Amino acid sequence: VVCPTDFHWGKHGWEDETGETYNFDEARERLFAKTQRLIEKIPSTPEKIYVGAGSDWFHVDNDQGTTTRGTPQDMCASPAEIFMSGCRLAREHIELLRQVGPIEIVMMPGNHDRYSSLALMMYLSAVYENVKDVTIKVTANNRVYYTYGSTLLGFTHGDGLKRSNSLAMLMANEAKKEWGETDHHVWFHGHLHHQRMSEKDGAIVFQMPSLAGHDRYHARSGYTTSKAGLAAYMIDKVEGYIGSLFAPVTEE
Repeated sequence: VVCPTDFHWGKHGWEDETGETYNFDEARERLFAKTQRLIEKIPSTPEKIYVGAGSDWFHVDNDQGTTTRGTPQDMCASPAEIFMSGCRLAREHIELLRQVGPIEIVMMPGNHDRYSSLALMMYLSAVYENVKDVTIKVTANNRVYYTYGSTLLGFTHGDGLKRSNSLAMLMANEAKKEWGETDHHVWFHGHLHHQRMSEKDGAIVFQMPSLAGHDRYHARSGYTTSKAGLAAYMIDKVEGYIGSLFAPVTEE
């Protein structure tokens, strides 16, 4: 499972204000360098790669340059350029991973790109419509489920969930049949830009890291302590989750 969640393509960070530069060039370098690093670390050829798409892949969601709910954002380009180049970039990233194994594209609409993620889904479904080794489930659902061997996998961006909501209980309720037929239950989500692993109510929950750099909001709020990078999670067909890999963003 490889999900570059919270990538925020189009975000702008000026080093003098944020402590680091984040723009198109830096984002692209991080994405491909860290994906290649993970590929080098994979111990064997995978039968399938689940690739997350959306999940704040885009930094803004409309022509006004705001999130879906209307919060203005610092951008390194116009909204149109962010969207069009971001669609092409997502395809390039999938093509890189496609060299390693068959791809299952997992859509995860985020709070920054709720509608842009849907457009990305339709774009990718058209691009790979007749491609046998790339599949995508076309759905507007905020949470999606896949069964791999003895493991039920759940994917969501992570915003909007109240503390009282248990992802395990949601999985057991929304995918009853699959829950009962599998021995292992694993969730993947982003949104908070830092890594965390927990286990509760019969499911392992992975909060995935972000590759993105900082903008003014994050710098001024002090959200600068998390380690940026890209993670990969290995799922065995019989044993379930067996390990993870991490490619951190490091200073040159």
